[in-house]
Amino acid sequence: MVIHESYYNEDNGRLYIEFSTDEDGDSFYRILELSYDEIEFYSPNIIDEEDLLEIDNEYISELIKQYLTNNDLPEELTL
Repeated sequence: MVIHESYYNEDNGRLYIEFSTDEDGDSFYRILELSYDEIEFYSPNIIDEEDLLEIDNEYISELIKQYLTNNDLPEELTL
């Protein structure tokens, strides 16, 4: 999994993630937008809003993997 971009918007409490899976290769990417409640639910560890300002790609990858255990991949978008 490759994380292309991610940021947490404090104003609306949403985490925006652009990523590609191994199957996507260099042709496609996907967008996932999670609310703070969803982040708490799928987070591999206990987290608060302040922590979200300093999360790394490893944490984001784990969050996406947990999300995908209960949900389908977001739609593919062409790079």
